[in-house]
Amino acid sequence: MTALACLKIMVGDTLMFADTETMAGIVAKVAGAYLETTWLWPRRYGLVAPFSFVLADPRAILLDPRELQALARALQTKLFGQTSDGEVSLLMLEGDKAEVMRFAGMPPQQLKAMLDADDLGEAIGRVCRITPDGVVSLAPPGGPVAGEPPVETLGELEPEAKTRIVYRGVYHSPRELFVGNVALWREDATPTLDFDAPTPAVHGREADHDIPILESAKDILGRQESGVLFFPICFSTLIKPRARDALLPHLEALPRAARQRLAAAVYDTPRAPSFSAMQTIQAYLKPHFARLDLRVSDPAFQVEDLPADFASSVTLILPEGSESVRLSAATRFLRDAPLYARKRIWQGISELRTRRELNACVDLRAPFLSGPAITDLLEAPTPTTACPSLHLPLHDWSQIDTGEIRVA
Repeated sequence: MTALACLKIMVGDTLMFADTETMAGIVAKVAGAYLETTWLWPRRYGLVAPFSFVLADPRAILLDPRELQALARALQTKLFGQTSDGEVSLLMLEGDKAEVMRFAGMPPQQLKAMLDADDLGEAIGRVCRITPDGVVSLAPPGGPVAGEPPVETLGELEPEAKTRIVYRGVYHSPRELFVGNVALWREDATPTLDFDAPTPAVHGREADHDIPILESAKDILGRQESGVLFFPICFSTLIKPRARDALLPHLEALPRAARQRLAAAVYDTPRAPSFSAMQTIQAYLKPHFARLDLRVSDPAFQVEDLPADFASSVTLILPEGSESVRLSAATRFLRDAPLYARKRIWQGISELRTRRELNACVDLRAPFLSGPAITDLLEAPTPTTACPSLHLPLHDWSQIDTGEIRVA
């Protein structure tokens, strides 16, 4: 039981589809903020095209478009204030996967005709028009607009708990190319499309997750033929003999033939690791991984102290806090680009969350980027593929039958 719908946002004084980059950015920001706070797990959403969101609720048969009136009002106020210069209308079509995605790609003229109820075209499904003032059913004409089960009872339905490995794409900004993925542990009841979901394996909160992630390597490598896979390993694990011994069988089980595609992402790396710790880490990981990525939280990491050929890259995990604090940390880290270049070590920024953070890092020529502003939590690694930065973040919407949504 999964209700699936495409939400089209129409903007303008004549209700024509406003196909401009600036308008699309404003609409995506306002609509994304609304859905983030109201369309909560286990429901899922994603921006699949300009002005087009896919919505899903695995507990429902029909969605309740009345919930989206608040979004229409928010967009109306943001775009037109209290004037009557224009109007925002939303079209919501519910149907199967093929119909929903066909609707997402409809041209403006056909959408305008549907909105005016002049011609519903070949739409197969339930179509509702949502404005700040009300909701009406266009197909079937005058049909019901309530959800099923009623939205008031959905909170009483508990979703099935799931635990599995998910991924964040690693993006090379100069070439606008996805070059790899970071494997992450997905907590029970954490939504795949929750941009603010913590990534404990990267932040170092749960070293116990490192082994299950390593155990997933063989299966993923068999299904994913390109790109680098980064496997988080806690710094403290690598410097403690007993913890290393527990980890070793899982490292030895990694496919040797795939070594050139494997990277160790050593998180919780201190600002100035000792020389003996670096020697131990290199000797322990080099037989199993072709690349070593040090994941740090201090933008003033002492890269000049690293031995030659010790690490391939150093990635800064942006701190919690305001956008200005995070941008300041990124700027401080990238200011040392000449030091990293002399060491032949790549720089990366992780946990990018906003378009402004992404644009700032692109402007500062940060080579490798990851985080919610780059991709959502992906159920499968993204292949090596080109993607203009204006099309980020990348969403994962291709599998529907099991309640997961991925449209490639």
